[in-house]
Amino acid sequence: YDEIAGFAELGEFMDLPMRTYSSGMYGRLAFSVAVHMDPDILLIDEALSVGDARFKRKSFEKMRELCAEARTIVLVTHALGSVRELCSKAIWLHKGRLAMCDEPAKVVEAYTRFLDVGESEEVLEDV
Repeated sequence: YDEIAGFAELGEFMDLPMRTYSSGMYGRLAFSVAVHMDPDILLIDEALSVGDARFKRKSFEKMRELCAEARTIVLVTHALGSVRELCSKAIWLHKGRLAMCDEPAKVVEAYTRFLDVGESEEVLEDV
């Protein structure tokens, strides 16, 4: 409990009902619980965008630690820098379908090109 509460940095709000939490507070607590539960597989869905800049950095560092421990982590994000730094394999989904699965740098490059040309379907044909 103390480790989770300390990481979430909610202070005296930890003892209040969760229904009183802001979305940011809820996100901080959810991320803290998830990364401190020692799961076999960890699913992180856009959670690295929660909180202020300091909490984001701390969360990113925690993710680096977990990656260094060779944990199985599924990271769902639009933060391309996080994909490059944290992932060993990247999957790009477009409209619910697999557009590409490859090394993170290659997927990020293709996705960036796709965005740069106005989300052109022609780029998807090249992938």
